[in-house]
Amino acid sequence: MNTFLVGGAVRDALLGLPILERDWVVVGETPDSMLERGFRQVGKDFPVFLHPETQEEYALARREYKQAPGHQGFRFDTDPGITLEEDLSRRDLTINAIARTPDGTLIDPYGGQKDLADRRLRHVSRAFTEDPLRILRLAQFQARLKGLGFTVDNQTTQLCREMVARGDLDTLSRERVFKELEKALNAPHPSEFFAVLASVNALTLIFQGVQLAETKNLDGPATDTTPASRFSQLVLENPDLDLQALDKQLAIPKHWLELASMTRTWAAAFCQVTTLRADAILETLERGDARRKPARFAQSVHISCQSLVLDSAEQARILENWQRLVQETAKVTLPETAGGLTGQEIKAMIRAEQLRRIEATCDRH
Repeated sequence: MNTFLVGGAVRDALLGLPILERDWVVVGETPDSMLERGFRQVGKDFPVFLHPETQEEYALARREYKQAPGHQGFRFDTDPGITLEEDLSRRDLTINAIARTPDGTLIDPYGGQKDLADRRLRHVSRAFTEDPLRILRLAQFQARLKGLGFTVDNQTTQLCREMVARGDLDTLSRERVFKELEKALNAPHPSEFFAVLASVNALTLIFQGVQLAETKNLDGPATDTTPASRFSQLVLENPDLDLQALDKQLAIPKHWLELASMTRTWAAAFCQVTTLRADAILETLERGDARRKPARFAQSVHISCQSLVLDSAEQARILENWQRLVQETAKVTLPETAGGLTGQEIKAMIRAEQLRRIEATCDRH
């Protein structure tokens, strides 16, 4: 079987980066011949197959024809006579259009190796314009590779601007946009994702209310750099960002929205724990659902400190304060002397004990 390693595995190997997954192109085969070899097809109409042992993806060399708007508006031609070079020509960026033979020979018809050396992100052909998601893919690649010195080619930037001006981004599904955002927030330089979108006039279309200058802190040193936490940081540092409106444009997971909303609401209180009155601390604990969801509460405090408190020692002190407060107030249970008391009286007793423990626990020095 005539197979070639393609895409990210070849690119990352040439850059000296870890290879996370391997994808293959198969030339000269048909769906029937792949099934006869024991491969399992992925999807009914998509020419991608899983290897019977490795479960890696093997795609038939194909041509694509744009027939309608959206990512489902493509027709695939998988004729066995389609060449590797034809298959590579439909890819997004030249650095992703390099193939490697089983003996290690590189096949690079579109100058991907030179663009790797020049640290340049450049489109393969005008077929780039057929899928507007490639604008966001370009942006998240820049977020991933900025640390290696990559920049976006000027002609590619101009091509993206033409696509944005035509309204091509309007055809993207919420789910596809979110996936690219998630990848970007998991990259070393998330701010580059927003910078590229701004450079092609797409930032305000997708992330209205996000100020480019307020994304720089996403790249800063932090101990919590999960995508959900970085999203909350983005929301916290961009007060004009309408979270509900953004959710209509992106399929944001519920737990992301809850964490971001909680952080935006309580960040200031979290960072002022040493000066808050005991009743304000108790309200923050209760409204933040600290007793039932202590991990989420701690994560929100952590994000707030990373954004609003510069001194690392002060950050640690605030986090430790809240951790002790959560633990101590959670220990308060129904008193043994509660027999015969009304519900309101019991509630008042529990509250009084929680306030006492807060006063005894909080480090106000």
